[in-house]
Amino acid sequence: VCGDLPAPPDDYTFAAPPADSPPIHIDPKTIPIPPSTPAQRTVLGQIYPRTAWTSAPLALAHGIPFKRRNLIVIHHSGDRKPFRPTSRTDIIRHLEIVRRAHLQRGMIDIAYHFAVDTFGGAWQLHSLLYEGQHCRPSTAGPHAGMHWNETSIGICALGDFNLQPLPAAQRDRLLALVRLLRGKYALAPAAVRLHGELVQTDCPGRQLRAAVIRA
Repeated sequence: VCGDLPAPPDDYTFAAPPADSPPIHIDPKTIPIPPSTPAQRTVLGQIYPRTAWTSAPLALAHGIPFKRRNLIVIHHSGDRKPFRPTSRTDIIRHLEIVRRAHLQRGMIDIAYHFAVDTFGGAWQLHSLLYEGQHCRPSTAGPHAGMHWNETSIGICALGDFNLQPLPAAQRDRLLALVRLLRGKYALAPAAVRLHGELVQTDCPGRQLRAAVIRA
């Protein structure tokens, strides 16, 4: 789901399934902004709840409960243009654009469990009780046949890190969230993987990949 969200400068247009369907056009200015909700203290640090960015209920009736969680997979939103928000409103609109695009692709909701914005804010996207839809199964190579969503927590760094540097605040919060999730689920460092290590994709981008490797 990363790296395939082409967009003109001021709006987003996606190819909708099936192939002969009209494109999906999302105008950010039409996205409602919820009342301001502060980040909440959790065992994973300060996190904005889902209600801070959307009023849409999560369709858990169609979700698959986790049986185990033994991986953390890092993504970027990969919009093929830099994402440089100047306000909370920009971040909320970005998250809702990604959610709507994922719905149009047949997912039950936004694919990832968490997002980290360029200011270092962490956002709850999906319930940790349920599988996400952030990593397609591997079809070739040493991981052929692996269904990653069954066991992995997905974290998305907002931005395209083939086109923009990873801000220090975003890097630090991303790595802190990863460490806290590892502690919560007793995961070894090797359980933290980049999307492109599991399937053929350039996600999460060169800049993010380098930052995680250096860490």
